[in-house]
Amino acid sequence: MENKILSSLANPEIKFISSLKKNTNRKKSKKTIAEGYRENKLLIESSRAIESLYICKELIQNKEGKELIDTFHARGIRIVEVSKKPFMHISYRDKPDGFISIFPIYEQRLTDLNADDINRILIADQIEKPGNLGAMLRSAKAFGFNTVLVCDEKTNIFNPNVIRSSIGHIFSINVVAVPSHEAIDFLYRNNVEIILLDPNSKDSIKSFTPSERTSLVVGSEDKGLSKKWLDSKHTPLHIDSSEGIDSINASTAAAIAMWELSEH
Repeated sequence: MENKILSSLANPEIKFISSLKKNTNRKKSKKTIAEGYRENKLLIESSRAIESLYICKELIQNKEGKELIDTFHARGIRIVEVSKKPFMHISYRDKPDGFISIFPIYEQRLTDLNADDINRILIADQIEKPGNLGAMLRSAKAFGFNTVLVCDEKTNIFNPNVIRSSIGHIFSINVVAVPSHEAIDFLYRNNVEIILLDPNSKDSIKSFTPSERTSLVVGSEDKGLSKKWLDSKHTPLHIDSSEGIDSINASTAAAIAMWELSEH
């Protein structure tokens, strides 16, 4: 750990970390931040490159937090202590827990996926809200969908709010940003069944038995599924719901559908 403590809001490092709240600055620097104990634990377990870890000792109260710092130290990652006021300034959270890291934005491609990665795929079609996308990543991990294709990306995968909502599981699964037409071609070539979650479908997902290789496509709440997916060779299925309820939050719908498919 460095001997200095960052204590001023005017410090260049504090200003830089704060600037990463804006997407334009993340794109320009090709860096982003992960905030929180759980998020940084999964980040370091992923063996991804990490530039620096910023900690606020006043906010780290438990043994697990101190052990995580030791893990970063053992990996040779730069650790910088920040006093409480500037840490609160750079934090995204109302109640930060003392951990923020900067890491280089990385890219995963379809060509990186192996045979096991494509048995269960979640496809997020033009999902706009970072919270929804992050929650979908978290649910995908929970239900064994180890690959998520973010198609025709509307919100940046490495938006800190996506990372936060995924509670760091963006680092424990494959997440590939890809145009819809490339994703569809990839699924065709690899004999992956395409299921569209469509509230207008006559068939329920509850009684459906998926193929060995299956993908689930979930559209945005306001626009629904895009034309490219509707024009693809697919099976449309709906989620059973109470009469009069015709719209479910996208991340909730994805979680229910993945649970139904994982039961078969």
